Amino acid sequence: MKKKYINSDLVFDLINAFKSIKSTEESVEFIQDILTAHEIKNLAIRLRIAKMLLKNTSQRDISLQLNVSTATVTKVNSWLNQKGNGFREIIARLPIKFDVPTKSVRGPIEFHLPEILAASIQYGIASHQNKISDKLIESVETKKISDKSLKQISDEYYKSQH
Repeated sequence: MKKKYINSDLVFDLINAFKSIKSTEESVEFIQDILTAHEIKNLAIRLRIAKMLLKNTSQRDISLQLNVSTATVTKVNSWLNQKGNGFREIIARLPIKFDVPTKSVRGPIEFHLPEILAASIQYGIASHQNKISDKLIESVETKKISDKSLKQISDEYYKSQH
């Protein structure tokens, strides 16, 4: 009998770990704890590729915009076509990522109150979203340095043993 690639007990724990996350902050902490910097980057890119494919962006445009190979885009496209329900459901639930407003209105405030209020709300939402993303990015950069250091120590140790 062929040995399974991955143990079902391991998969059970992983599935339930993701299922138990209750907040964005917990998501950030769990992602930074369980994944390497490289894994986080790859997962983020795969998710963005799937999102762009579902918006009918061409594979070539995706490859150019995200600076990834067409083989990577083709692989994600293949996953979407084979099953893809997980991608579709999660992407459908993703919140809109707001940009921090850059234009300011000119003229008397009473004429531009709705625009000012909308820009203020958008600024608050965008700032909060960026704060969460920036926290993860900062920890990923720290983790990248730590992972590199651990690899060097490990490599040196194994070289000295042989």
